[in-house]
Amino acid sequence: MKEIKAYLRKHMVEHVIDAMKTLDDPPGLTLSDVRGLGHTEQPEPPAQFLERVKLEIVVPDERADEIIRIIAKSARTSYHGDGLVFVSDVERVVRVRNGSEGPEVLS
Repeated sequence: MKEIKAYLRKHMVEHVIDAMKTLDDPPGLTLSDVRGLGHTEQPEPPAQFLERVKLEIVVPDERADEIIRIIAKSARTSYHGDGLVFVSDVERVVRVRNGSEGPEVLS
């Protein structure tokens, strides 16, 4: 399983969600409002944090590339600061309700 974390512009998140809804089996996802500083093209970093949205999705390995492509295409404005996508391995998932484990709990 893979965990996909995407840090995106707030106004582009609806485009990503709409694209996910077109899938036959859209993944579950979590959205969080976040603030942070990144690398900038300016000589000095900005004094305030930039507001972004963090999108978190866990999917089976074979779906990761598809989901990453959708995020990158749907969130792209082609301007500096469009965001980043991080992908990590997930060792284990446990459903709290009944203790079941494994990739099938994502369905």
